[in-house]
Amino acid sequence: MPSFASFYCIVSPADLPQLRSYPLTPVLYAYQVGTGPKLFRSCGPTTVRGGLLGVGLGETPSAGDPSPFCRQAVLECQSRGAAGILADWDRFTRPLFQFTRALGHSLERAGLTLTVPEAYAGVTEQSSVLISSALSGGTLEVRLKEALERHGADKVILALQRMREDFRLPSPSGRGKSLSREELAALCARRPAIYWSSELCARYFTYRAKDGVHFVLFDDGMSLQKKLELAHKLGVCRVAGAWEEISDCAGMLTGRTR
Repeated sequence: MPSFASFYCIVSPADLPQLRSYPLTPVLYAYQVGTGPKLFRSCGPTTVRGGLLGVGLGETPSAGDPSPFCRQAVLECQSRGAAGILADWDRFTRPLFQFTRALGHSLERAGLTLTVPEAYAGVTEQSSVLISSALSGGTLEVRLKEALERHGADKVILALQRMREDFRLPSPSGRGKSLSREELAALCARRPAIYWSSELCARYFTYRAKDGVHFVLFDDGMSLQKKLELAHKLGVCRVAGAWEEISDCAGMLTGRTR
């Protein structure tokens, strides 16, 4: 397997012990932006130090003063020995952009880092950008080349996201229904002919249902490995993935067994 400068793993406090067998840098996902805005955490003391802190959105911050939140975030990073924050924002608003900019500047003044979704690219000069590996069209190679050219290799982090999407054909919007592991396993149990897309670095198959023909696009350990190999070849230096999505193939992806 290719070697990356950092392989971040977004992990809950309960799953932290499982990371010890692998060369993964933890992103402790136990924080949310709450009313105020304030930093809320759902974990007590842990033995883990270093890595990053993963922060989600409980509520979208208003146009209020972000300074108290920023001070909390800096202090929490310092108390846990974390290098910075990975912002798991699932939506985009202008107030949230301004809030994120204030957070980024506060972290930078303290010598800490900020990693953001691509919608927030350029929020500060030093912020890193998450580029999703999950595509339903185009090619992953072109996607990564464009991201590297636009943001620079020192800013890009490949977000290794596991595809499990069901598209009813035709699909003009290019949007499918997300499948659970159990739903995908049930469809695969029908023993469909499964094919490989070198453009998307993913597997796919079709099946017929009462409402028509469906196209299923999904990842397994091998396809995730291929995505890592492509990213490394193109010059991506850092990767991030959620433990719940890579736990069954962590050894394959890191070249390490338990």
